[in-house]
Amino acid sequence: MAAALLLLLLLLATAVARGEDAEVLCADTACYTLHRAELGWSAAQERCQHDGGNLAPASSRAEAERLERLLAASTATSAWIGLRLERGHCVQTQEPLRGFAWAASGEPGNYSAWLAEPHVTCLSTRCVALRPAGPHGSPGWVDRPCRAMLPAFLCKFSFRGMCGPLRLGGPGRVSYETPFRVSSPALAAAPFGTLAEVVCEGAASQAFSVCKGQLEGDSFAWHPPGPFCPNTCAYNNGGCQQNCVETPGQPSYCTCHRGYVLGPDMASCLPEDACHPNPCQGTCQPRPGGFECICEAGYVLAPDGLHCVDVDECLEGPCRHECHNTAGSFYCSCRPGYQTAGPDGHDCRDEDECAQPNACPQLCLNIPGSFRCTCNTGYQQQPGSDACLDVDECLQDPCSGSCHNFPGSFKCTCPPGFLLQDDGHGCLAAPTTGEQLAGTIGTTAILRTTSTAWTLGTPSPAAVPGGLTPPAPTVVGSEHSPEHGADGPRLLLYYILGSLVAILLLLAFALALVACRKRAARQEKPKAKSAADNYCWVPEQPESRSRDPIPTPRQVQVLGVWI
Repeated sequence: MAAALLLLLLLLATAVARGEDAEVLCADTACYTLHRAELGWSAAQERCQHDGGNLAPASSRAEAERLERLLAASTATSAWIGLRLERGHCVQTQEPLRGFAWAASGEPGNYSAWLAEPHVTCLSTRCVALRPAGPHGSPGWVDRPCRAMLPAFLCKFSFRGMCGPLRLGGPGRVSYETPFRVSSPALAAAPFGTLAEVVCEGAASQAFSVCKGQLEGDSFAWHPPGPFCPNTCAYNNGGCQQNCVETPGQPSYCTCHRGYVLGPDMASCLPEDACHPNPCQGTCQPRPGGFECICEAGYVLAPDGLHCVDVDECLEGPCRHECHNTAGSFYCSCRPGYQTAGPDGHDCRDEDECAQPNACPQLCLNIPGSFRCTCNTGYQQQPGSDACLDVDECLQDPCSGSCHNFPGSFKCTCPPGFLLQDDGHGCLAAPTTGEQLAGTIGTTAILRTTSTAWTLGTPSPAAVPGGLTPPAPTVVGSEHSPEHGADGPRLLLYYILGSLVAILLLLAFALALVACRKRAARQEKPKAKSAADNYCWVPEQPESRSRDPIPTPRQVQVLGVWI
């Protein structure tokens, strides 16, 4: 009793310093306030924290509607809410909150109401303001520099429970002083710790009551309970919910119908067991003056206060690609070519189809959401399929000599006496000495010189008259021989024809020689051999003409005849 009196005295002392006038709305276990003051985001957050709260979040559609209702009742063009992007954090366009976080909890949520995409940055802080409905459309969020000055801000204060409105039994008025220093002449629900000041009509003093918890259970009620300003049951039914009883010489009091009991406020009536049978589709929770229906996660209470309606979570855009609403929940799916990712399965990442075996016959190129097959160099893709066909490069005549096609490539070759150039396509005449050329064609090389180089057909230094050393031979068709560089194919033809002619001449000469010898052998007849067959007689010479001794027979073989 002493503690209760001490608490009452403290609240009475606090009531001397009136709180500021602000728009206030209390529901469930929280109160939301709209303050008119031109402040930056940080200063507004400090004001809310000083009174025990934070800048208001809008983590659900129901909470967002409460903030929009407060802002619509004022003339403010915008108000700060508790959404902020810290310096060093980047805007994430794929997330519902875009990388921002609520000041109250710091945890991201799925609900968002952006009127425009926030400014993309990683280097500056950005804060969010709520704009009311207007020419731009429905109410929603816009991001601003946190130092910008806005005309209002919204706060949220959480409590363990609430008391209903204080009942009056006669003419009078009630003023509520909340724990967060906001005064209001009317509250649909008053948070725990609220002080109610009652001024009865014609009374010389005020009466006070405090919202406090009951000794049993988790309910809250006014102490003292009321009703205040008792007069007669003719005024407002004496403040009673059901029955008002008047006794001569005694103040009026309240009673309830059969099956109901008087509530802690001594004015409302509660069913003896308000939740039996359960009138709710969800869970029934007894409350002062009746009961409250509570729905499971994924459902919201219907307007009748009894039934539960499924929440379409997909309206809040929780999924990156596709969202599918279900009874009481939802699930996300990804477009073809993507796989679900993230701890909650709301994100999607590209699937690498090229990692699968035999995705393509040759080369596989992964692209976002799909893939494409390509071919190696030297192959071309067959129209209408992924098969790769070999390209016959020889059809494009890439070689000076012969071209040989291979799977995926080709090879150039040159005729005898020519070498393949470094580019693998052209042919250059191989350097050949005069002696080698003479041995090939069976003729003597002819020395042909120019003012700058020795060309094809140059003999060796030993064959040059006078023993002069000729200059180094120049390869026919090289870049230093403009006479032959442009006539490579013609010179090649001349070389081949000359070689054939020389070979044919040699063959003809050899055949003629063989034929002559056979003919001479047939004409000779075999003779009897004698000792004189190998000698020839020399006629006598006159002595006067020669005094030399008579020559002796010598065996001299000339063309097979001994003389």
